[in-house]
Amino acid sequence: MTAPAASPTAAEPPPPGSYEVGYRKPPLHTRFQRGQSGNPKGRKKGSENLDTMVLAICDERIAVNSPAGPKRIPRIEVLLRKQLELAVKGNPRAIDQVLRQYGQAQGIQTARADAASGTGDAQPDLTEADALSLQLLHEQLTAEIMAGLTTGNGGTA
Repeated sequence: MTAPAASPTAAEPPPPGSYEVGYRKPPLHTRFQRGQSGNPKGRKKGSENLDTMVLAICDERIAVNSPAGPKRIPRIEVLLRKQLELAVKGNPRAIDQVLRQYGQAQGIQTARADAASGTGDAQPDLTEADALSLQLLHEQLTAEIMAGLTTGNGGTA
């Protein structure tokens, strides 16, 4: 009995004249070598992706003139201060965004405090007066926005 003929494998290249180069059959000398990846150098360590660039730019400190004199604060703080300034001036979109951000931040802070104390209650304690005040504020802001939209000035003061 004779052993069946072994087919050529990656370990044993076929004889030089029997291999046909074509679709999905690259030349043998250009194939990846065993144990070597297709990108041996890989991504450089410390190279930045989009998220790290955004964080670096937002955390970068810039000079701002304040009543106490010039000081350096992060760009994200400048943006938040500008957003709050627009909200105070009556911009309805800015008001909505600031209130959402404040509520979200307050919820996160409350959750952290509760987690640290071990109470597990992540909801802020609102009295009936607080809930009524928030409801009235919501109704007033909605009425002002709708009045601004109907008069055609876009709701800005």
